[in-house]
Amino acid sequence: MKASWKRWIFGIVLPLLLILFLYLLQMILMHFPSIGEAYAKSGFIVFSYIPAKISSLVPISLTEVFIVTLVFSSPLLIAWLVIRIRRAVKEKSGKKFFFNFGRVVAWVLFSLYTIFMLLHGLNYTRYSLDDKLGFGQRKYSVEELMEVTEWVISELNSAREACAEDENGVMTYPGGVPHLLSDMEDIYEDASKKIPQIKGVSARPKNVMLSHYWSYTYITGMYFPFFVEANINTDVTFAEMIYTICHEMSHLHGYAVENDATLAGLLVALSSDCPEVRYSGLREALELILMDLAIAFNNDSEGLDEFMRAHPVHLGYFRDSEAINNYWDSIDPPKIVSDVSSATNNAFLKANQQKDGVKSYNMPTSIMADYYFTFVKGES
Repeated sequence: MKASWKRWIFGIVLPLLLILFLYLLQMILMHFPSIGEAYAKSGFIVFSYIPAKISSLVPISLTEVFIVTLVFSSPLLIAWLVIRIRRAVKEKSGKKFFFNFGRVVAWVLFSLYTIFMLLHGLNYTRYSLDDKLGFGQRKYSVEELMEVTEWVISELNSAREACAEDENGVMTYPGGVPHLLSDMEDIYEDASKKIPQIKGVSARPKNVMLSHYWSYTYITGMYFPFFVEANINTDVTFAEMIYTICHEMSHLHGYAVENDATLAGLLVALSSDCPEVRYSGLREALELILMDLAIAFNNDSEGLDEFMRAHPVHLGYFRDSEAINNYWDSIDPPKIVSDVSSATNNAFLKANQQKDGVKSYNMPTSIMADYYFTFVKGES
């Protein structure tokens, strides 16, 4: 009897308790971001380095291969499991079979959860990037926000003028998707030299061959920690794709929280010398600063309109925006698909101590003003 209990404890109970321990550890470390920060700058880099470099050597998305293989092999695995259960019951060895099966499942789940925590989960516990940069600590006047907006529009117009265009006048990337994915690793590394807070292990982002079908979930990118791989939906327009790459590569660099990854991606894009990458960041910057400016103008919509008329945006910006809208209008997936996708992502984020769920993608206010007065004017 004692031996039997030991088998159950070490075979099934122990791995389940270890999973619970890791979950509680993540929850506790949320209150000690200095530990999470230390891990992100040391342990995470050590554990992610080799898989990231191996992933970069493979030209296709390992994540996509894994998921497609899993989907097509699932019926066979289920059929095999049913046959094994029936055989075990017939041979009156069901208890032994279920114990052995449960033991394998429990230890596999623990192993996967451990890998997830080492390569992503513990990074949720580090300091937020905006805190590290000193952002969000001051309020800005209408005049200051107008100054920032003028700068953003001016920079956006200059970058857009230098961007490559397709036959429809929509922004593209020289050499197409292959060159973009190949260049982005170096572009990110160059940015991290200018902004050391985002420095980390880098790897080439991967093209998802089934990107068009992936769009039906409204997902444009995904970091898969088990392969330390940034997967990109390459069916979307370049204006949207490039910024997505910056975001997903920020997860790879150790920023798990979504708005941290978005901010890191914004910093990468804005510091880039590549006009297409810089333009993609300035598009996001314009959206952010206009939200702040609209709030600052309060009910004075006429004043805001007058300001915008005095600072026109490059016509190419509107062609790109129209192309983005046309693309998503052409997808138009069933509502249940987008609802399931959003609910799944929301549950995943909340399971990793992100109480706001999918709302954690939202950027903190005043980000662009903070960036401008810190990095452009040097008034930290």
